[in-house]
Amino acid sequence: MKVIEFLKKNYKLYLINTALSVLIYYTSKIYDLTNYATSSVHILVTPFDKLVPFIPQFILIYNSLETVIYITLLFFFIFHPRIFTPFALSMISLFLVSNFVYVVFQTYVPRPTLEPGSNYFVNKVIELYRSDNPYNCFPSLHCGTSALTASVWFTKKKYRVVAYIMSIWVILIILSTQFLKQHVIADIIGAPLAIGIFLIFYKLFHLQEVS
Repeated sequence: MKVIEFLKKNYKLYLINTALSVLIYYTSKIYDLTNYATSSVHILVTPFDKLVPFIPQFILIYNSLETVIYITLLFFFIFHPRIFTPFALSMISLFLVSNFVYVVFQTYVPRPTLEPGSNYFVNKVIELYRSDNPYNCFPSLHCGTSALTASVWFTKKKYRVVAYIMSIWVILIILSTQFLKQHVIADIIGAPLAIGIFLIFYKLFHLQEVS
């Protein structure tokens, strides 16, 4: 009975959120259209970046991103539609802002030469390199979307344990972007960018009232 009442009360939000889910999907695909070299490509490698080791085992953490995002989106879509709306708008905004930067300030990250068949982890990194061109690096969407996904769990106090675990996961995701040579240190700016965007929608939608 409570479920039916909840659905009746929030059916408009579910309709809005369904449309936003579609927009999340299509704005995420803009990345594929901008992931190529332009007439002016910038390399943001610093001496500090050259000190970062290549650790292929971090591919497992790196590849966990989409699964965790999908689970989080689905969870808040079903159980917390009011929170899902600003979460979705933040995700869409992050994709739009990031891809705008890719168009006007395209960057490139040099990758190490890897030998196929070295081991399982190296092979998975080679697969990653083949599926993702070394552009669209600044800001890092891996850093941004992971930070945004973790941030939404902090909106309700009862999920704080999950939120702290997610925060550790974000740190590991950020490290994975560095250890796999997918990004340089400057690209980590994607994380604070995403958190800043979410805080804007957090205040606009008065999410402090649902904590």
